[in-house]
Amino acid sequence: MAAGEAVRAGLLEHPPTVRAELCTGCTQCLLTCPAGTIERRGLKCEIIPEGCIRCGRCLTMCPNEAIREVNGPAPP
Repeated sequence: MAAGEAVRAGLLEHPPTVRAELCTGCTQCLLTCPAGTIERRGLKCEIIPEGCIRCGRCLTMCPNEAIREVNGPAPP
């Protein structure tokens, strides 16, 4: 299922992650997250997967496409 389809369905299979190399720290994802599980750390934003409700709103709001769904747990 594509990310856009998952968002329309209302639930992502896995919590999304921020690709730091594309994140500009604009905080659009942070402002739209209904669970409040996105934090700004330094000049970048980071998603806290434990609290993520997997709604996908951050995916659609990021102007730099820096947020993507991962297919499994994030690397350590």
